[in-house]
Amino acid sequence: MKSKPYKLNGKLFRYNFDTCTVEYIQRADQETKEADAEWKRTHGSRSLYGVGEDGYIVLDTIGLSRENWADKEARDSYLSGWCNDLDEELSSMAADFVKYELPYLM
Repeated sequence: MKSKPYKLNGKLFRYNFDTCTVEYIQRADQETKEADAEWKRTHGSRSLYGVGEDGYIVLDTIGLSRENWADKEARDSYLSGWCNDLDEELSSMAADFVKYELPYLM
């Protein structure tokens, strides 16, 4: 069982009660859903993008106790820290791309 999506700092999360993990998710757009369905038809039902039956893609997961998910203050604090980590990682990846890959594309 999973919680309803929870939005914080422009990102979507949900709690997986079966595995006691928080999932960082995004809703798949129609093009992604169609590409995923086509891939499944031609590659033995394996998913290309990991689009779930509910239309969401799980981008990453982290562990969190049920008690901390139920406590809004603890949940928001934990997720805010994770949002900062995700933003720093994205910034670092973008800088690496500009430094190491972009010159070869010019």
